[in-house]
Amino acid sequence: MKKILLVDDEQNVLNALKRELHQHFEIEAYNNPVKALDRSRETQYDLVVADYKMPEMNGIEFLNEFGKLQPNAARIVLSGEADIDALIRSINETHIYRFLAKPWDQFELLSSIQQALGYRNAIMESHRKSAVNSADTPSFKSPRTYRIVLIEPDVHLAGLMLHGLTDENERGSLYGAMQQESNPDLKNTKFKCVVDAFNSARAAISHIENNHCDLVIAAQSLPDMDGIQLLNQLKATAPDVARILLSNFPDKSILSKAINEAEVQGFLQLHWNSRELRTDIRRKAWNIYQLKTAVMQALTARELLRGGVCTEA
Repeated sequence: MKKILLVDDEQNVLNALKRELHQHFEIEAYNNPVKALDRSRETQYDLVVADYKMPEMNGIEFLNEFGKLQPNAARIVLSGEADIDALIRSINETHIYRFLAKPWDQFELLSSIQQALGYRNAIMESHRKSAVNSADTPSFKSPRTYRIVLIEPDVHLAGLMLHGLTDENERGSLYGAMQQESNPDLKNTKFKCVVDAFNSARAAISHIENNHCDLVIAAQSLPDMDGIQLLNQLKATAPDVARILLSNFPDKSILSKAINEAEVQGFLQLHWNSRELRTDIRRKAWNIYQLKTAVMQALTARELLRGGVCTEA
């Protein structure tokens, strides 16, 4: 059973996390980050979930110190959306897998932890192969082009996501941090994303059948089939394509199908709608950054599993 460390200065938050996670993982919880670091010198963890705002040291400072002790453990930060600017600035320091907003959703919490552990396993497998035979180390070439298909029926949301994925601000540092984490010997690799957006599943499938694609991002609610059906179909017809599902209101059934049937590399619960994102700049920044993070992690994991194969620019 995977071992998880929880760190939050509020005992009620720790109690809530333990209730939701204890059936799935072995849990240790601390309301003092200093004591959590002391314990981390004695025992190994697969993943840590740390609060951002703590009195003795904030979550970024804690994860920076924790990472020195246990660089192979996955890291997730719990935070309010108001903290997004500080969190973005710190991504290179701590290699955070994902940010979870307070209050969190149970399904989002479980899926984020499962995906973080899966991503970490891909990195560890890459390191293992490299240690056995240096010839197995992925040779990531530069420059590189990632081709992404986005399926979102809401034109406004599709436009926001398309702009976020093709905007180079901060994306390069995020990508560079993940590449360094997967292979410390890599130098900075330049890349770009080409995104084709569609508002229906059938149009996207037709495009993918006739064009190279590295990643598909599908909304759960589509006019002609749901997102899980689409991604499940692509799993059979285009198995090398990474898959991310977006859902505003996931339930246990959706989450289970996404992970077990469609085998998605990312599952995001984006708390937004068109009206909110026209008026709430901070909410938009939070969700777009979560999307960028999920995309970069899905593509990095895909490269590791395929030995660094990518499309040349």
